[in-house]
Amino acid sequence: MVKLITLTAYKTTNEDIHRLRDLGWSDPQIAEAVYITALFAFFNRVADAFGLEDPNYFASPPPRGIQPTDGPT
Repeated sequence: MVKLITLTAYKTTNEDIHRLRDLGWSDPQIAEAVYITALFAFFNRVADAFGLEDPNYFASPPPRGIQPTDGPT
């Protein structure tokens, strides 16, 4: 469903929604998935329009004084 919404949202049908309901999804869950998918597409298009590049947050070392952990201590 996410791929369908991202690439061709106008092709979404009632059958697509019923398939999710048959899998146990509630209407609020389906709506939230649609909203989140649309927001990510929006943010990506805005970034592309302004020529923003990947900031590589995950490639950077943690800020000074912060040590990565495997979980709560």
